[in-house]
Amino acid sequence: MLNLKPNLNDDPHQTNSRIVCLEEITSLPLRFDAELYRHYPGMKLGQWQQIDFFSKKLSYLVTHILRQDADKDTGNPAGDWVITAPAFYHLPSAANLLARRVHALLQLQGFSLSLLEPRLNQQQVAVSSQYDFNLTNNYSKSQLAQRVRQRQKVQDLVENDDQLKQFSQRKVITINDIYVTGTQQYFMQKALDTVAVKDCHWLYIFKLENGLARRHPEIEFDINNHGVNDIKSFAAILNDEQTTHTTRCLSRLFAESMDNFYQLISLLEPEAKARIFSQAQAEVRYLNSIFEEQMQLLAGDYQHH
Repeated sequence: MLNLKPNLNDDPHQTNSRIVCLEEITSLPLRFDAELYRHYPGMKLGQWQQIDFFSKKLSYLVTHILRQDADKDTGNPAGDWVITAPAFYHLPSAANLLARRVHALLQLQGFSLSLLEPRLNQQQVAVSSQYDFNLTNNYSKSQLAQRVRQRQKVQDLVENDDQLKQFSQRKVITINDIYVTGTQQYFMQKALDTVAVKDCHWLYIFKLENGLARRHPEIEFDINNHGVNDIKSFAAILNDEQTTHTTRCLSRLFAESMDNFYQLISLLEPEAKARIFSQAQAEVRYLNSIFEEQMQLLAGDYQHH
């Protein structure tokens, strides 16, 4: 039987694990007109301007952490620190793009810390049914028990991965976008504990106050989608050459109804369609009979019968 700990947000595994965020959300309603909220939806889909906006803010937090931990003997504030983000398969998540950009910004400042990018395998991204895909795509609406089941399914396959050995005896800074129930961090921390990391810092844009997160886990969905909640605005992002399509970007596209999918395709430039088709093929999960019609439309060889 799955054991849900009394509070996943308490990070019970290590005393040297700390959470830092740009903003903690403690009450409703959400302030969608505020700066962080305005930039967030585009960031989740991979818009470069928004990725850069948040990366600069997060890199400031990382710089503060590194300087606090500076090795006075060697003068190397980076020491054995490593930056990472949640594991991905082919297409990165927004968190992965943030980690890459933060790492690049820190290198420009002279810090020599490493970037590690754990990967998922095909088994972890496979789709067995439309229902299974919808559950994954709608993770931001999920209640705590469902989040735990989904993360446990992935983590059971990740914990034995040899990639984890690269973190052994390192100090880890994990970049992510939002902390809701703490489920993802809980399982990632468990995995890192198996290789005896020295220190863990978890950096987020938003952190929901524990009680609020448990009562309203769907807040994540609202934050993700409030600024890009119509077909035209979504199509504009898909067409943008400066957008690095994230796994969330494609999963949102393939989760659209067929009527909406037709409309989106009609608004896409040929180059954008070709790029998305290529990415969907590489992501593997879309090479599935349940997405056959969408893939044919992207390829431009769909014939309606």
